[in-house]
Amino acid sequence: MKLRKYWKQLALAATLVVGLGIVAGCGDNSASDTNAAVNKDAKVINVATRGTSKPFSYTDENGNLTGYDVEILKEVERRDPSLHFNFKAMSVDAAFVAMDAGQVDAIANQMRNNPSRAAKYIYTKEINNYTVRRLVVKKGRTDIKSLDDLQGKTVAATTNSEFSELLKKYNETAKAPINIIFTDKGTAETLNLVATGRADAAGEYVYMVTTAQKDRNLPVESVGGVLTDVPTYFILRKDPEMQKVADKIDAQIKKMREDGTLKKLSEQYLGGDYTVKPNAN
Repeated sequence: MKLRKYWKQLALAATLVVGLGIVAGCGDNSASDTNAAVNKDAKVINVATRGTSKPFSYTDENGNLTGYDVEILKEVERRDPSLHFNFKAMSVDAAFVAMDAGQVDAIANQMRNNPSRAAKYIYTKEINNYTVRRLVVKKGRTDIKSLDDLQGKTVAATTNSEFSELLKKYNETAKAPINIIFTDKGTAETLNLVATGRADAAGEYVYMVTTAQKDRNLPVESVGGVLTDVPTYFILRKDPEMQKVADKIDAQIKKMREDGTLKKLSEQYLGGDYTVKPNAN
C-alpha cells in the first residue's frame, strides 16, 4: 500500500512538473511572438556601420551597438514602426562593396555627399550633423594656429578625407609644402601620431578630439578656427524601394530636429550641438 501511494505521488509530481514546463514554454513563446509581432510587417534595412568609431558608431561597455549615427536610426525606428534597422559592423570600404553586392541596404557612418557617389547612391536630404574640423596639436604647443603655420611641417591626415584634399590644394601654392602622412586607420591613428610627436598636427573633428581626451587621456587639443564644416547624411542603395525608405528617414529626422531630439542626441554623443552650421571662428 505504501509503495502504491508513493508511485501515485511521484506520478502526480511528474504531471505537475510537465504542466509547469508547458506553461513556462507557452509563456516564453508568447513573449517571443509578442516581440516579433511588434515589427512583423516592418521593412528590414541592413545598415553597415563601422562599430569602432566613437562617438558615431561603437560598442558600449554592455556590448550594445550605439553612437550618434546608430541612435538616430534607432529613434527613427521608434517613431516609424514600418522600418527596422539591422546593423552590421564593417569598414566603410567594405560597406560600399557590400552595398554594391546587395548585402546591405544603407551605410551609417558620417557620410559626406559628393557628385560621384550621388550619381550611384541615394543620400538622405536631412543633415545629420556638421563635421567640424580644426587643427589638432600636442597639448601645450603654441606655434601652430593655422594652415600657414604648417608650411614645412609634418601633418597626419586620413586618406580621402576632406582635410587631406584641403592640404593637397594648399600645397599647390605653398612656398614650403606641408609634408603629409596619409593613414587609412582613421582618427585614432592621426591623433596618436600627433600625441607621440611623429606628426606636428592633424585636422580632426572637434568631438573626436574631445572623446580622445576624455576616454584615452590623450595629450592633444584643438586649436585655431574652423577648417571645414561638412554636412553628413545616411546613404542608401539606389532603387525605388530604398528611395521610399530614405523619404521616411528624412521625415522623422525633420521632426526630430523640430522637437529638439536631434540636438539632444548631438549634445549627448558629440558633446555639443553640431546639428546647425557653426560659425567660421
